[in-house]
Amino acid sequence: HLSLTKATTIMASKAAAAAAAAGRYGKLWGRGHETFSPAARRILSVKGKGATTYLQGLVTCDLLAEPPRPREEYDVEAVAAKVTAAAAAAAAENKENDGSEGNGGDSSDAMEPVVPVNFTSKMRSACFLDHRGRIVTDALLWKRPVGADNDDDIIEPPIDANKEVEYLIDVPGDAADTLLSHLKKYKLRRSRVKISDRSGDVSVHAVYGTLNAEGTPPGYVAAIDPRHPSLGMRVLSTGGDTSDEKGNNDAHEKRRLDFETMMSGYFPPSNGTYGVIRKLSGVAEGSELTGKTALECNQEFLNAVSFSKGCYLGQELTARAHHTGA
Repeated sequence: HLSLTKATTIMASKAAAAAAAAGRYGKLWGRGHETFSPAARRILSVKGKGATTYLQGLVTCDLLAEPPRPREEYDVEAVAAKVTAAAAAAAAENKENDGSEGNGGDSSDAMEPVVPVNFTSKMRSACFLDHRGRIVTDALLWKRPVGADNDDDIIEPPIDANKEVEYLIDVPGDAADTLLSHLKKYKLRRSRVKISDRSGDVSVHAVYGTLNAEGTPPGYVAAIDPRHPSLGMRVLSTGGDTSDEKGNNDAHEKRRLDFETMMSGYFPPSNGTYGVIRKLSGVAEGSELTGKTALECNQEFLNAVSFSKGCYLGQELTARAHHTGA
């Protein structure tokens, strides 16, 4: 009876710890991964000296500041303290009950630590607005030195706006052509910024069921989705060794197979998961947002809007709605 009670207590404490970790940012979905087709997600590139200054005037987020963490769903420290206290009390009770049998209590099994979630500035969410303040599309922005291929080369603050860098813009496929035209429209003739479509040599993946985006191998960059971790970990295949000059489709398929081989032992293929999670989470993207204002689509809650940065295209409507509600 005592052994059963102890086992039940340990299982309950572990479940509570897991709930404390998951509950901060919504449900942690089952393990899996998927690779987006070039039609679903495209990668646009903005690079060169002045790329940060150029994009700073076009996006709603602040590229010169550390991005904020996603909003937690409740007081994590209070829940963690409660779980710790409950686990300690259970361990003490088990030790006292087991002492008469000479077995001793094993408090090390009574609780698992709350899983830390690391967010970095390597990827951030943003919206591009037109001159009326209406959304062109949303996007995820990766910043890295020109020619970088992995996480070791990702730029961390302090941020130098004059440094020659490249932004890889992960954008929904149904809005990519519109965004590409939008970017070229506002590029000054004498600007050193170069704009291109890199969908042929960079592939986009998502991994579900983990909050750890550390330790990526060469040729990949990864980060927990900055909008909300329940959307998974976003991964880019950036290694030059998988490119194929004869056809982008062949190159993409090779990157997909390479990623599947690397992940299948831990995260099995789970195609279509992203669309389900995104819709259940109420997160709109791409053409679903076109023509709407950032605030009516909750983009500020997805860390895509800064109310403290300087001027940018479409700021007037966004600022007015924020301060006056109209």
